[in-house]
Amino acid sequence: MKELDCLFIGSSTKDILMLVEAPPASDQRIAARQLEITCGGVSAIAGAAHQSLHGVTGVITALGDDDTSHFVEAFLARQNFAYAKLFTFPGQASSTSLVQVEENGKRCLSCYGGCIDRLTFDMLDKEVFHHTRYVHLGVMRPQLMLDICRYCKENTNAIVSIDSGNLSRENTDMLLPYADIFIPDNKTVERTLHMSEPDACRYYAAHGAKIACVTAAERGTYAYDGRTMYHVSAPAVKVLDTTGAGDNFHGAILYCLGRGMSLPDAVKFSNVFASLTCESLGGHTVVPDAGRIEEVLNGGSITVDIL
Repeated sequence: MKELDCLFIGSSTKDILMLVEAPPASDQRIAARQLEITCGGVSAIAGAAHQSLHGVTGVITALGDDDTSHFVEAFLARQNFAYAKLFTFPGQASSTSLVQVEENGKRCLSCYGGCIDRLTFDMLDKEVFHHTRYVHLGVMRPQLMLDICRYCKENTNAIVSIDSGNLSRENTDMLLPYADIFIPDNKTVERTLHMSEPDACRYYAAHGAKIACVTAAERGTYAYDGRTMYHVSAPAVKVLDTTGAGDNFHGAILYCLGRGMSLPDAVKFSNVFASLTCESLGGHTVVPDAGRIEEVLNGGSITVDIL
């Protein structure tokens, strides 16, 4: 089995995005100004971001057998991942999201989870966990996430990363003792902890995480390594759509940490990478190239502050 830099496990979705002036009211019909149909989700977007940066990438995800599933499968095949295990569930539908994007960047999302909840720990080939440096988890049943975390901690040297956006407080506390890297968004923090971003980072670290970050959109990212709290600003970009920005951030930061970058430098790079993907509709419509990333990094607009 090929040695992986990172294995991404979670949902892969078909995203139907429409650019609208404002979301419709009940019983109202509106015209969309732009349509984009692409993929989203932890395996599809975080994995694709990591792959685009030339990481050795693996993905595990669940698909149904409908037209949506074929669309997602084709997208994943085009990424040419080093390892890809797609579990197919006959008679089931894949994850699908309808995203209405306003011109000010705000979004309305309707998400259908599909068959990702049918994936169980018993189905997984445990050998792959022994051949990856990082394992990144998100958008699955919390029990499955816990089973994977426990196995990795008790049987492998893999570093466990968790996309904790949308996790409840109860599930957060359940997973933290097994997490090396724990990254929610600020809205999840507000809903579950009612704390500031720096205090949330300290909470996650006190309960087990070795690295804790909170992404806060245009306000940048807060990052804590158990000793030093950093705030890394976001670059000034023309934001059209933030769909997939979190997944792009996760894919980028795991690539950077895997290359031995310091935490503030890894966050700085990842802020730029994720922000540039927001200039288009959909999380993978534009993949930032090295030249554009370096241009923004060297522009001097991004600050790293110690809090």
